[in-house]
Amino acid sequence: MDGLRDPDVETFVGAMGTRMRADAETVGVGLRTLEIQVRLHLPRLSRPAVAGWSPDKVYEEIRLQAVVRAAQVRQSAEDAAHQAHASVLLNVNKAHRDLSLSFGDGYRTRLRFAEVRPSVGHLVQSRLHYLHSERADTVLQFGLFLPGATMPITYAAFSRCDRQYVMDALTGHGLDVNPDRMMVLTRMHGLAGIPANLMSLTIAHAVREIRAVNAGDYVITAYNPMLGFGGTSFLASGFRPIALSPVAYRYDDKGLFQTRRIAGASVPQLLDTPDNVLMVLGATSAAKRSVAGIESLIRVPRRTHSGGDHVRPVPADFTSPEWRDRLLGYRRLLESCWSDRTVHPRYQEPPVAAGDPRGQCGVTSVWLARRLRTDLLLEPVYCYGRLRVGRDDAEDVSHHCWVEIGPADDPRRFVIDLTGDQSDAVREPIILGEHRTLADRGLRYETAASLRLDELPKDRVWPRFLALDDRLRDLEEPRRQP
Repeated sequence: MDGLRDPDVETFVGAMGTRMRADAETVGVGLRTLEIQVRLHLPRLSRPAVAGWSPDKVYEEIRLQAVVRAAQVRQSAEDAAHQAHASVLLNVNKAHRDLSLSFGDGYRTRLRFAEVRPSVGHLVQSRLHYLHSERADTVLQFGLFLPGATMPITYAAFSRCDRQYVMDALTGHGLDVNPDRMMVLTRMHGLAGIPANLMSLTIAHAVREIRAVNAGDYVITAYNPMLGFGGTSFLASGFRPIALSPVAYRYDDKGLFQTRRIAGASVPQLLDTPDNVLMVLGATSAAKRSVAGIESLIRVPRRTHSGGDHVRPVPADFTSPEWRDRLLGYRRLLESCWSDRTVHPRYQEPPVAAGDPRGQCGVTSVWLARRLRTDLLLEPVYCYGRLRVGRDDAEDVSHHCWVEIGPADDPRRFVIDLTGDQSDAVREPIILGEHRTLADRGLRYETAASLRLDELPKDRVWPRFLALDDRLRDLEEPRRQP
């Protein structure tokens, strides 16, 4: 795997060690934190620049962006360490497989493995993780906690597999896999100063939980040699390399890295960069036996990767009685979690009654969009605009939100509105149907703005959605207790 490193990049990083160390000390972060950001922003430059310019000139081209991102981590890391009770880890000798910690002075304590609250996971992904980009489709997130802490010292987040090239890499090795039986380990993070083996222990416990709740047969992940990662924690956890896959680096108008899941104007990389290493771990006994026979690597073509083809969605007839009942069940569940923390600010004074859908359409639509992605691998669109009811005796619903499936210019696109009864003209709590069919009934959905699920974490609705998601987790937690 050492052969996947880029010699020009490694030469540059080695030459800039002293300058990066000085900048890291000035910012107040570890050298490795800054180095990752330097490596992440280096592909903005061309090969002739990286190989031909002086290291100091190359560093000046990306220094500002790398330092800014490292400083952002620093601002959040101190607060996270406080909430995680990280000071307890001073002078820790060893972390044991039973999650107990032993110290040089004879003190012992035990870590707690648990699910991470959605709002806490948001902080880790958007502020502490080096990518500074939250995965809106996170399904499960776990961590190790010190006694009494609200922030984990280690963190692992999982999503469903929605990229076809990943599926092709697995089937290319002869594995019989379904996307709904695969989990992707998308984000990992550990606070500074933790024992080295805690990351692999976190993975082991997370996979054990995935198996216990029957959430999947395989776990997929990847590590990036370009950023100086070697996959040590993954290998120690039993992951097996299966493929080499290209990486897409993109940068906004300020030169800051952004993931390709985030839409908007961006500039692609100029540097030809090393591949990621895709890895797989069997969560069940049968899957472990299948993975054990893999001994070679498949190379994912750049054309296939850059195409970004999505896995085929699970078929669903939303007009069927079964789906209507399911959607009504979603509505009842979400009603129980609506509060003044989830309602739109314009409906807080005077406050609406419990169960009143007014002002709750935004968080409800976000939750539904994510559910449709994670359960059915659909690409729903979150819409904001107006619902015109076409009756003189009924008021339109302005500032409304709903979900659509299908191209925006297709009159057959499907509308799912779990809070359509905000208008007196709508008697049912939910509205379903093709856009054109609903319009024929006098229900006209006029979209002012639309966002894909991956764009929603940067929208103003997201903090209120996290409050809803936290409440849902609190309601479900007692049912998960043995």
